[in-house]
Amino acid sequence: MSDLRPLFGFLVAAVTACGPANYPDRGAVESAQGAWCDALAKMNGGAWDHLGACKAAYPTASAPYLRGMSKCLPAHKESYGDKPIDIGHLVTECREEVTVKMKVEDASFTEAIDARCERASRCEKVAVADCAAAVKRLETSQRALFYGIYNGGALHTLAGCLGGSCGTDEDAAREACYKQIGDKVLWFPN
Repeated sequence: MSDLRPLFGFLVAAVTACGPANYPDRGAVESAQGAWCDALAKMNGGAWDHLGACKAAYPTASAPYLRGMSKCLPAHKESYGDKPIDIGHLVTECREEVTVKMKVEDASFTEAIDARCERASRCEKVAVADCAAAVKRLETSQRALFYGIYNGGALHTLAGCLGGSCGTDEDAAREACYKQIGDKVLWFPN
């Protein structure tokens, strides 16, 4: 029997070289990430030790969300003047402002909506058509929070997670899927 280690090593190297999938929005997200990093640097006085790490990061945020947050966060910080303000508070304020203003194109996150509705059908016995209609009835800002703030790769990850097995607590299961991508929406230094 021949030694399969060289073949196995080649396959591991080939799979590793492929890296993450390249979604159509990747270039726009990378550009918007650069603007986000520049906004953080501006808020920190311009010279910022984390700029390189920030620009090298690839968040789960969509380009429109990153662009909106890049404009909002420095403006909100400036509006407080010299008063100390928690960055988490600023992010919450801006998230609300940006998601209300976002133009949400349902077609860009069809895969995630389909996965959510298929899961609702499978696990909660909700008709797919009823689920899809409920998504369409959501306010634009709500649809933005569920789908619009995420980039294509993140939405694909979400769809994959939602396609998993049913749980005893479906709310918790869905929440866990969103947490996977939600924790990496905006990059901040550790």
